[in-house]
Amino acid sequence: MKYISSILAVLFLSSTVYASELTFEFGSPSFSGKGKSSHYLTIENIEKTRKDAIKAADKAAKEKAEADAKATAVAKFKANLEARFYTALAKQITDNVFGTDGLQQDSGTFTSPIGNEVVTWTTPSGTGNVVVTVTESDGTVTTFTLPKEDNS
Repeated sequence: MKYISSILAVLFLSSTVYASELTFEFGSPSFSGKGKSSHYLTIENIEKTRKDAIKAADKAAKEKAEADAKATAVAKFKANLEARFYTALAKQITDNVFGTDGLQQDSGTFTSPIGNEVVTWTTPSGTGNVVVTVTESDGTVTTFTLPKEDNS
């Protein structure tokens, strides 16, 4: 026993103890001030990334809903019907302007029942041309000048 206690005494006396003063520091940059600006920038960047992700998800959902609405059978039928209506309207105006089947008219106006577009055509004397003007419901005007000889 004497032998063990002497070994322990030697070990305790020969080792030096190193210690420093205990100090308290805040770990959060909001309280300590160390790295405060980069901490705030990191938080702001995380918030912006989340907001952008939410906006992108909302936009994608909205675009998908619009695409789904256009892909329904009723929407396709409506688009097909409108296309056929405008094709028939173009043929009717062409017949009136260029005189097929004796229906030639030198001028005329047609208002579309679907979009309220106004189509006006005139044949200015001496030019040999036909001027077709389309006025859309928002006020946009488009003018076409066609040579009458090429289509009669």
